[in-house]
Parts: sequence; C-alpha cells; structure tokens
Amino acid sequence: MLELTQTLNASDRVHHTIEEVLAVGRTEWQHYLFFRSRAHGICIALDGDLQSCSADEGVYHEALVHPAMLTHPAPRRVLIMGGGEGATLREVLRHPTVTEVVMVDLDREFVDLCKEIIPEWADGAWGDPRLELRHEDINTYLEDSPGGFDVVVGDLIDASDAASPAAELYGPEFYARLAAALAPGAVIATQAGPLDPSGSAGHRRVRTSLARTFSRVLSYGLYVPSFTGLWGYALAGSADLLPGRVAERHAFFELRARERKLELDYTGTEALAAAFAPPRALARFLEAGA
Repeated sequence: MLELTQTLNASDRVHHTIEEVLAVGRTEWQHYLFFRSRAHGICIALDGDLQSCSADEGVYHEALVHPAMLTHPAPRRVLIMGGGEGATLREVLRHPTVTEVVMVDLDREFVDLCKEIIPEWADGAWGDPRLELRHEDINTYLEDSPGGFDVVVGDLIDASDAASPAAELYGPEFYARLAAALAPGAVIATQAGPLDPSGSAGHRRVRTSLARTFSRVLSYGLYVPSFTGLWGYALAGSADLLPGRVAERHAFFELRARERKLELDYTGTEALAAAFAPPRALARFLEAGA
C-alpha cells in the first residue's frame, strides 16, 4: 500500500494511506501528487507536503477567506496570492460586493491540473468575469500593479521552515512591498502554518513580519482534520480589525454575513469568532515574538 509520510515536527510523523494515485509529476516549479484517501477524499500534496483534501478543504478555505472579507465593510478589489486549487477564489467571489479579483499563481501547469482533476472545488469560479488570472511571480506583478486592493488573501505553500524557497513571501520586505498595493483600510489574511506547542515558530515568524508593516496583527486557528491539528492564520491591517470579545466578534461576523446573504456551511460565524481566542499559553508564545 502506498503512503505519503509527512513530518510534523522534530518528533512526530503522519502517514497518509494512498488508495489511488490520480496524477503525479513535476511542473517547472514543484512536485505534485493528486491522490484519493479513504478518510479525506481527493488530496493534493506539493513537494511531499499535504495541501488540501476534499473532505475538509471547506474548513480551511472558509477560515482563510471570510474573516478578512467580513472585517472589511465593502471589499471590492481582492488580490489572491497562490490558491491554485480554485477554492480560495470560490469563497472570495461569494461576497456580492466584489467587483474584481486578481489571482496570481506562478504555476500555470498546476492550476490547469486543478481545473481538470478537481473542477468542483472552484464551483464555476474559473469562468467568473470578475476574475483576472495571472501566472507570474507575485513580486513581478506588484512592481506594475495599479494597487487599490481592499483585501489580500495569501494561500501560498507553508513556510514553517525558514529555509524554504517560499519563506521570502512571508518576510517583512515582502509585506512592505505589498502594503504599497493596498487601498486605505485594507485587510490582509494569510495561512500561517500549524499552531501547536512544538510547531508554531513558523507562525510566529509570520506575525513578526506582518507587525513590521501593519499596526494590527491577529492570529487565529481552526482544526483541520486532514492536517491533524490546529491550523493557523494571520489577519493584519493598519487599524483596529475586530471587537475584542468572542460574543462581540460573533455578532459582528453574523451581521455582515446576513447582510451579504452568506452561509458558512463548514465553519459558521461563531466558530470563526472563537478562532481568535487561542489557549492562553499559546497566545503568550505567539505574542512574545510579535
């Protein structure tokens, strides 16, 4: 039986049994594996790391997209960095205020594979006229971008390893460059790696990088079963973002979701509000590096 083995930290590894290989190979930029799992449905691994599974990608992508989109009062122009599966795009386009989405994913071949193998993840978003899909380095795009983005969503590969080629895209110099492309009051959301006592150093580096440019940075996390733990995200902006208490955040999210006729079937506004209240010990650890 084939398996995908992934290292979680210095001590632990997880083995994913592969029921069927759907596609495997290498693009110009990365190794890919699409496979079927008995527990998690269709899964995608890039360079040996699990990226998404059909059974719970809705949890991951709702958590990534909607806190930022709901925090902004009227997001119109949205930039997606990465997001090749199409699911981040799907969630962004659910907000009726959106008039334009620029999605920049370097790997055209991988995006084409996702369109072919998992078209249902995008749920028709690839054909939406509001989408401008670009295949280039995000740094190159930002050099010539007209800017004016209300929300930026980072769905790039995990950079928990500081030596990763993607680590620069989570660094302070990159966020300073990104800030020039933002409209006043813009909100940034990014996936930011696992939240656990032994594996949160990468998340803390992301927080620290964001805090060099943005005055408000919040961590939050939701349990994603195929990732075997609490997955972390970061929300950043130049002004106060959310109410401080869970009940107030819930009411805030719920009101805006109702105004936009938005149903969050995988997470819900209450779970998203509570996601910003991590255990105290973890919160102290994260804040110590910001």
